[in-house]
Amino acid sequence: MITGFTKNSETPFFRSFCAALILLALGGCIQLAPLPPGTIVPPTGPATNANPNSPASVYPWSNENAVMGGVCFEAALDTAGKVFVLRDAQAHMRFYDLADTSDLCRRPVARSSFDFNSGRVLAGLWSAGEGCTARHDVLAVARDDAAKTLVIRLRFVTEGACDYELVRPFWIGLDRVGDYQIDIQVADAN
Repeated sequence: MITGFTKNSETPFFRSFCAALILLALGGCIQLAPLPPGTIVPPTGPATNANPNSPASVYPWSNENAVMGGVCFEAALDTAGKVFVLRDAQAHMRFYDLADTSDLCRRPVARSSFDFNSGRVLAGLWSAGEGCTARHDVLAVARDDAAKTLVIRLRFVTEGACDYELVRPFWIGLDRVGDYQIDIQVADAN
């Protein structure tokens, strides 16, 4: 005779095992903290799974996501896909002013400084998608000093079947490109 589980047959181990299974199932779609930086891999093929935002980046830029960290989710989502190239502190502050006057954020945007000395440029965008996690993969970086152009090709990747709206920043600081045409192109991998 096969009997069902009854209250008397539930051991502390069984209850702990069931609780662990439930937490494991839920944990795949819950993100409590920002994604940690990944391993840096120089571009060697058509696509890399490198994290261009790591402090020890092999790419010709610095991670500046924190500079734009004070922009609320709604404002970032509203501008998803639009590339911004900020060449001086005044343009940077006008950017924050636009976010504030959009009335998308409940509070004024937290403003961070960026060093624009020596032709440094702050460039970036937000990409939006749905899933459990999101990232940008660097496909190619092409700098032409004669034509004064810099093109960065990215692939935006979302993973998992979570029903979460995600906005992923890609903000970088670039040196000695103050008079360059800068273009960041993003292809959707999904």
